[in-house]
Amino acid sequence: MRVIGTAGHVDHGKTALIQAMTGIDADRLPEEKARGMTTDLGFAWYAGENGEAIGVVDVPGHERYLRNMVAGAWGLDLAVLVVAADDGWMPQSTLHASIVAALAAPAVVIAVTKTDAVEPERAAFVASDAVKKASALFGLCPVAVLVSNKTGEGIAELKAAIDSALARLPPATRSGAYLYVDRVFSPLGGGTVVTGTLVNGGLRVGDELRLLPRGETVRVRGIQSYHERIDRAEPTCRAAVSLTGLKGDIERGDLLAAPDADIVCGTEFLCRLLPLPGSTELCPQDPRGRPAIRSGIEAEFAVGSAWRDAELWPQKPADFVRITTRSPVACPAGDAFVLLRRGGAELLGRGLVLRAGNIAPEDRKALATALPRAAAAAEKMRASGLAQGAIVDSVAIEVFYRGCATAPAGLSAESAADAGLIPAASPTDGTLYLFDPSRWEALRKALLAAAAEPGGLAKATGDSMFAAIFGTVTDPAGNPAGLEYAFEAAMNRMEAEKTITKNGALWTIPGATRNLSIEERAVLSRLAAAGKAGLEPGKTAPQTDARALKALCSFGEAMPLDTGMFFSRVVFDDCVAAILHGRRSGDRFTVTEAKERSGLSRKYILPLLNRMETRGLVKRSGDERVVL
Repeated sequence: MRVIGTAGHVDHGKTALIQAMTGIDADRLPEEKARGMTTDLGFAWYAGENGEAIGVVDVPGHERYLRNMVAGAWGLDLAVLVVAADDGWMPQSTLHASIVAALAAPAVVIAVTKTDAVEPERAAFVASDAVKKASALFGLCPVAVLVSNKTGEGIAELKAAIDSALARLPPATRSGAYLYVDRVFSPLGGGTVVTGTLVNGGLRVGDELRLLPRGETVRVRGIQSYHERIDRAEPTCRAAVSLTGLKGDIERGDLLAAPDADIVCGTEFLCRLLPLPGSTELCPQDPRGRPAIRSGIEAEFAVGSAWRDAELWPQKPADFVRITTRSPVACPAGDAFVLLRRGGAELLGRGLVLRAGNIAPEDRKALATALPRAAAAAEKMRASGLAQGAIVDSVAIEVFYRGCATAPAGLSAESAADAGLIPAASPTDGTLYLFDPSRWEALRKALLAAAAEPGGLAKATGDSMFAAIFGTVTDPAGNPAGLEYAFEAAMNRMEAEKTITKNGALWTIPGATRNLSIEERAVLSRLAAAGKAGLEPGKTAPQTDARALKALCSFGEAMPLDTGMFFSRVVFDDCVAAILHGRRSGDRFTVTEAKERSGLSRKYILPLLNRMETRGLVKRSGDERVVL
C-alpha cells in the first residue's frame, strides 16, 4: 500500500485533479467550498492497477497556508507536482517542489493541468519546462503527463505513470510503526479519533502505543482505512485510529509510536544540514549577504506534521546545527526536517534529525570536539554500504560524545573498525557496541590494572569502572541502553585479544594462575570448611597459613578482609550477592540490614562491608552504605 500527495501553486487545480482521479472532493471544510480554495489538508483514495488502495493527500497552494502544506508533504511515497498549462511554473511551484524534495519524497510525477485551456504547443512547453526545473531540484528526471480535470483527458495516463513509479520503490520498511497526527476529531459516541500516514510497521486493534511528546500510553480501540473498518493496518497507508486511555488533548504534530520505534523527543536537537534542493549551499543568504542560518536566528522547525518556533545554533563542521524549540517535539531518529523563515514563506534549510536532548553549556565543548571525528567516521561507515545514513551520523556522534553506543543494524564489526571505531560484541545477545578509541584505551588500562590485583576483577567492580568512564550507553536513537551487555562485550573483546582471562567469576591476567601447591590446597580446603567463620592466621589458623592465603587471593580463590581475616571467594561472593540482591545504584542499607541478609555477625560484617567499599561496590554515607 502507498500514499501519494499533491504539491503546486495556488489555483493550479490540485483538488480538482484529485476529484478527477478518485471521484472524491478533498475539500472538506465549508469555508474551502465557499471560497473555492483549499486551506487545510484533504484526503482521498483510489484503487491502483494491482487493486491495492492508494491514499492521496491534498495540500493548500496559497503561501498563507504553507505550514499545512508541509504537514501534508511528510511521509509521501510519491509527490504529484501540479503545474497549470496556462500559468506555467510559478514561484510557489518552486517552493512546494523544494519542500517535497527536502522531505525526501522518493518518487515524483508531474501533472500539467488545464490543458483544455491552451494550445497543445503551450502545454508541451510547460511540461518540458516543469521537467527541467523539477529535475534540478530532485536530482531525477520525472515523467510529465498532460491532463484536463474538466474533460478527464490524460487521467488514465497519469494513474499509469503513478503506478509505474510506485512499482519501482522498495518495499515499506518495518522497524517500529509510527504515525504523525494530522487531524483529530470526536465523532458522536466514538471517542477520540486521529488520522495520519502509518509508516514503518503494522497496527492492530488492542495495540498499546506511546503518545509523544507527552509520554502517555494509549490503546487502539478501532482502525478505519479508506472508509473500511479493519483489525490491522499495514504500511504505508492513511489510517483513522480510535484511541482509549487519553488523559489530555491531542493535536496535529503529536506522534503515535509503537513501543519498539526509535523515537527522539525533546526541545533541543542536534541535526545535520543537507544542501538545499538544486543547490550546493546549506542555506540562502539574507538581504545583507549573511547566511540565513546563524547563531541565535529564529526560524520555524517543521518535522512530520509538527512545527515549532525555534532558535538555530550552527556548529562545526558547518553542516551540523543545534536547534532549540519552545515546546517539545517527537520524531524518529533520522527523520527529515525543514526550516522556514519565521512568519514567512522561504525555505531556509533542510536536513536530518540526529539526536535529541539538552546539551549543558559545560558539555558543548566536548560535543564540538566530537563532531568532526564523528563526521569523518560516519562517512567511512556510509562507504561500507549502510543505507541508514542519518542513523550512522547519530551513532558516530554518540560514540565520540559519550564514548560508546550500540551499532546500527547492518553495520559489521569490520566496517566499524575501518571507520576508526573499536567494535565489541556481546556474547549473550550478539549486540555490537562501538567504542571511542581513546576512552576504550582508558577502560582497558583500568580493567587490566584491577585484574592484576590480588583477587582479580569481579563483574560488579568492572561495571562500576565502566559506568565511571562511559556513563550512559545509548542506542542508535540516543535512548539509554543497559550497561551490562556493553561491559560484557568489552570483556569479551579483551578475552579474545588474550589480554585478560576468566577464572570462574573473576577476570585475571593470563599467567597469573598456576597449579596450587600441596600447602595451598590444604589451606583452601580448610578455608572452604570454615565457611562464614573464615580463617585468621595467628588466631583461628596457624600463622604459617598467611603466605598460602595471600597466594590464594592472587588466584581468585580467597578474599582478604581488612582485619587480617580471609574468606573463601565463594563465601565472599555469596555474602555480597545476598546483601545487594534487589538493590540498585543509589539504594541505601544499614549494617543491621546487611547482617540479616548475609547471616554474618558484627565481627565479620564490618570488615566485609569495608572490603566491598574498597572494591567499588558501595560507599559509606553516615551509618549507611550506598550501592554504587
